Amino acid sequence: MKSAGSARRLQNIVSRFLSFLFNAVFAGLVAGAALPGPHRVAIAETFGLTEIAPRVWTDAPEQAPELLVLVNSSRKRVIDFFGNIPPRPTLVLCTQHSCARAFGIGGNGLSVADLAILASPGGLSVGTLTHEMTHARLHRSMGLRNILNQPYPTWFDEGLATHVANHPRWSGRVTDLARQRVRDVRHFWQWDDAHRELGVGLSYRAAAAEVAAIEIKAGRAGLLDLIARAEKGEDFDAALSALPER
Repeated sequence: MKSAGSARRLQNIVSRFLSFLFNAVFAGLVAGAALPGPHRVAIAETFGLTEIAPRVWTDAPEQAPELLVLVNSSRKRVIDFFGNIPPRPTLVLCTQHSCARAFGIGGNGLSVADLAILASPGGLSVGTLTHEMTHARLHRSMGLRNILNQPYPTWFDEGLATHVANHPRWSGRVTDLARQRVRDVRHFWQWDDAHRELGVGLSYRAAAAEVAAIEIKAGRAGLLDLIARAEKGEDFDAALSALPER
């Protein structure tokens, strides 16, 4: 009897713990959905968006033809550069600032690994979408382990996206000092410091100039080989140093 009573008490404790855990998780999901941010991509329809093509959502379905032209043109530019089919992340295309706020889009656009790309009204252009799609292509093999251990330094990540998209543009001179400054940006949390020091346009174009110099030295094939080697886990700097000149 004592053994049976102990078993029942243990069962009750486990049952209460599982109930508490379930309720905590459920409450967290509800609270999370209530907060603006890219996580809402998972339930985009709940926030008033319409799917105008597979995994393409917008707050303006009446503009579907024009928006899909932007998407397809941007995807083609990424395919043409890499020579293969890029990932197809979920796209959220906001034509209203209220939509952008709901999905936590602070600038013109952002990418979440190779899972989602979100664009605000200012980012509904081939330049911005190509930039973000290039990020998604570069990040296709990255996981949680790569948050701190980045396979590509941030200057290369941002520089490649700018180089492929030719966006954002910069009409001024890209100085050697600016290029040296962005080469110091190894991790994503250091990028904002370069923005503040150089300005948005110059920081992106200086990073793009570094990537363009690699392509001039090693050719498109060499640049793509560098990406492939880093994606497989080789040290980026070692792979870059080993690139032959064409």
